[in-house]
Amino acid sequence: MNRHWGNQLIRGSENPLAELGNSGKPDLVERLKAILRTRGLTLHKVSQKTKDLYARSSPHFLPHNLYYDLGLGTFSPSLHQLFALSKISDYRFHDWLRVFKVDPENIVRLQLLLSCRRTMLLDSSLCDPASTIPWFHDKPGNFPAPALAPIGRLLALASPKRLGSLQPGNADDFVYAKIGLEDALAFPDLIPGSVVRVKAWPVRPALTRGGSNCLYLIEHANGFCCCRIQEVGTHRFVPISTQLPYAQVELKIPTEARILGVVDLEIRSLLKLEPPEVPKELAMHWRPLHLGPREMKLSQMLRAARLRAGLSFRAASAMSRLIASELGNEHYFAAPGSLSDYEATDIPPRHIHKAITLCALYGLHFSTFLKGIGLRAEEGGSHPIPDNLVPRDLPIEPRGTEPDAQEANGFFNHLLRKSEHVPFFLRNSISGFAGTMSASVNDFFWVGGDQNPLHPLLVNGLIVVVNRHKKKAIHFRSKPLWQQPLYVLLRRNGTYLCGCCSLEKNTLVTHPYSQSGRSEHLRNHEDAEVVGQIVTIVREL
Repeated sequence: MNRHWGNQLIRGSENPLAELGNSGKPDLVERLKAILRTRGLTLHKVSQKTKDLYARSSPHFLPHNLYYDLGLGTFSPSLHQLFALSKISDYRFHDWLRVFKVDPENIVRLQLLLSCRRTMLLDSSLCDPASTIPWFHDKPGNFPAPALAPIGRLLALASPKRLGSLQPGNADDFVYAKIGLEDALAFPDLIPGSVVRVKAWPVRPALTRGGSNCLYLIEHANGFCCCRIQEVGTHRFVPISTQLPYAQVELKIPTEARILGVVDLEIRSLLKLEPPEVPKELAMHWRPLHLGPREMKLSQMLRAARLRAGLSFRAASAMSRLIASELGNEHYFAAPGSLSDYEATDIPPRHIHKAITLCALYGLHFSTFLKGIGLRAEEGGSHPIPDNLVPRDLPIEPRGTEPDAQEANGFFNHLLRKSEHVPFFLRNSISGFAGTMSASVNDFFWVGGDQNPLHPLLVNGLIVVVNRHKKKAIHFRSKPLWQQPLYVLLRRNGTYLCGCCSLEKNTLVTHPYSQSGRSEHLRNHEDAEVVGQIVTIVREL
């Protein structure tokens, strides 16, 4: 469930990569030689094959002196050269990226760490299917589950599973997006920074299919947004903002807008709550344009994506500096002039790191970027590189016993069915949501059984993440409802309570925001105590 938690399971186990280099840091050249040997290849053979397949003048060509260039530490192969390696070795293209320490899964993690001006789609296809994650089984007597409880009380660690064995067959039925700062039409139901899951629809759905109170993800020439809509004619609708002064613009399906689906799940971080901004260009009536073609040249694609993201060259470059700092590699930085050059020509960036940066900044799917430079990862190799030759999450087997078969009617299967589609691609982003470098299973609380929650955000809630280090209950008199901190309390009788509360002298006072709720006064550390502050909420819509 969490990369750092998974890393804790790795500690103490033997690292199969250590035999390739000192201190667990294998030399890149030796690693490359070892990978090619598993296919009976040498660099000479690979170089000759790229010459035969693509010609010496092609960007796919791999020179005979590649090992020497890599040994200098100043050279990295291009995307085209890595694709050639993938094609010839029949190993997955994304695995070759990871061999050269470029992980496509960082794209989504970076997008969730950085503030985004406009709503962007998240690429949920970037999971490494060969990676393993911790898995769980039901503890005895945990179903039916209590209204609120730590996940650790309901589930125990089981044998880890490969992600490829967990990918559901309905993955194409869902789209994920992050709400932007300047186009939060659904505020306060959805706030800037929230990640939403959207149940995808056919290309031309009926506008009334979802109901008038549903939130829709729509695409128009200026980008994406989540909002309610009002039908105004045949295949025509107006995006509606209930609280903020966005201009009401009539859009026509499918030439000026597409409805991508209905929002059915929100993952909201409560750490850095930013109020939305309404930019002048969206507050004033704007003329809708026709949607652009789905496939464009690289220069056109980058320009369109940057404008949709609401970024200037200077702002994008400044954000790339943050990316380079986060990933610890200067190659991820892109100067304003370089960003401008990419839009003036159809020549891809020389360093593969720049492709990750561009996708993270502009909200481009990595496969879309690759198509823009004439590459299709699915046309490369199809097999995973052996685990001992590529960086990959590999937790060890858990200690103890587990049931032979998962209970069909147990809590875990109930949670999986209720989730419908689990966003495994967000597993490495949990620390960003929770504001902590590590999280244990007891920091995740089940809240889906609470029939009378004290706060609207907990209505239809499923899971909350709790920071157990934040135990000082505060309630702000001047902040609106959506900015009030939430806490988990443990009563003396062993039951839990979620909601707003404050510490007044030595008494914990709850502040219900529901008609059925009543304020409680609990003696601190006698009647109840603060478990921690809720930092993330997963809730159905």
